[in-house]
Amino acid sequence: MFALGFLLFGVVFLVALFLVSKLISPRWRAIFVAGVLGFIVAYPFLHNIRPSYAKFKELCARAQQPTILRTRQIDFILIEHGFPSNCTKGPEFIRNRSYLGFDCNKIVGSNSSGRVTELHRYTMKKNSGMSCGLECFTDEKIAAPETLFGFLHSTGRSRHGYLAGDERVVTSDYPSLNEKSIPFWRWLRFIDFIIVDGTDGDMAYSTRYSYLPYGPLAILGLASGTPPTEQCPFPESVDPRDVYKPRKQ
Repeated sequence: MFALGFLLFGVVFLVALFLVSKLISPRWRAIFVAGVLGFIVAYPFLHNIRPSYAKFKELCARAQQPTILRTRQIDFILIEHGFPSNCTKGPEFIRNRSYLGFDCNKIVGSNSSGRVTELHRYTMKKNSGMSCGLECFTDEKIAAPETLFGFLHSTGRSRHGYLAGDERVVTSDYPSLNEKSIPFWRWLRFIDFIIVDGTDGDMAYSTRYSYLPYGPLAILGLASGTPPTEQCPFPESVDPRDVYKPRKQ
């Protein structure tokens, strides 16, 4: 696919080269033609010598740990980022941690629209062993979890931007979408996946980097309509337990 894109660009350049070379003095025509052809041949490989590409490779090779902006002490942590579950994963999720229990969006039935869920709080019974399952917890329906984050509360968001040296420049901040244009020559870009608390705001984020080796030229992507892009592996997700610490230590 990329080779076809380069071939298309080569044809366009050759046509332009033929037309423009007619306007140049015969003395300089050969140098001009050689320079243009040399640029066409070298362009697919130029990113390998760019400092920004070396930085991209370095960032991909480095284990990207989530950035914790602030923490909060709580008694009951919301499990599974608000996704419905049967809540059986809760005891393992808080094992060896000093939470009093956990909140969970529990599936209680189904109807024509899909799953029916309710928020439930599971409180660990006194003198319960750490290896217990749900039998060691009391279960009660609640109106709201102690923590307000994740998809259940529509409080997650993403943030896009580019790197200018070591400076991070934000270009769009979903869902506010304060969109800014990215300069053509800024090819090292990032996306932050942010945990947002409904009360305390941004709590933590993980970052994924990408690089446009041939610039933001969508034509090189041909049918995809997007420029060829290299991406680092997905970063480690933010563990809510690193953000919401147990009040009882």
